[in-house]
Amino acid sequence: MTLGAGKRPVAFVTGASAGTGREIALALGIGGYDVALVARRTAEMEDVAQAIHAGGGDALVLTADVRDAAVLDRAIDAFLAWSGGRIDVVVNAAGYTGPLSPPIGEFGVDEFDSTVATNLRAPFIVLSRLLPLMRQAGAGRVVNIGGNHGMRGRAGRSCYSASKWGLRGLTRSAALEAGPDGVTVNYVAPGPIAVPRMKANWRAMAEQKGLSEEEALRAYVADMGIPLNRPSEMQDIVAMVLYLIGEGGRNVTGQELVVDGGATL
Repeated sequence: MTLGAGKRPVAFVTGASAGTGREIALALGIGGYDVALVARRTAEMEDVAQAIHAGGGDALVLTADVRDAAVLDRAIDAFLAWSGGRIDVVVNAAGYTGPLSPPIGEFGVDEFDSTVATNLRAPFIVLSRLLPLMRQAGAGRVVNIGGNHGMRGRAGRSCYSASKWGLRGLTRSAALEAGPDGVTVNYVAPGPIAVPRMKANWRAMAEQKGLSEEEALRAYVADMGIPLNRPSEMQDIVAMVLYLIGEGGRNVTGQELVVDGGATL
């Protein structure tokens, strides 16, 4: 139960139940924002909301599948009723990788549509509703979370790459439109992140090839071509987002900030 946003700045975060979106939402809540959490998994968002409440902030849990335009619109309506129409920060972090390995011609248009609906159409809907309010207020920060496969093509990732390239275009156009009104819009592109699933893959590789976990990690980063010889940690992505929405990022807009240890060089 929430009583509505107070005098703290207000953030709207999609994909807030897990991964990058969850960590960004937590960092914002702990850092002084009231946060609207948007995702499909209610229980996980309730955990995030509880942590924000424990730190003295407020949080609104909005269970929504962002692929459904009508459902997302209703979630935005509920958010605006809660915030009294105030919006300071938008983070579009909901993402879907799509089919991971089939080449074009070996998966259906439904997979393509689902990927684009999550990664591109949902951010467009969010910005269609909230960016005009930021422009009217004369201030605001938008961060769209992309991926380094949106900076280059990769075999087996056609749906994901196409959707994230589109998000880059949306980011640039929105930055040009909203910049004169004091609103910044940027794109953050994470590379491989050391999440539990990735770490489990290293352990499996280590066992299969008779390597230590450290050796398996080195083999992984060598295969990915990461000059810094390490995957990103979640805090690397969060730190970039916090920079962009903070005072240090006030003159940064329309940019694509790649956080991948140099893998796209």
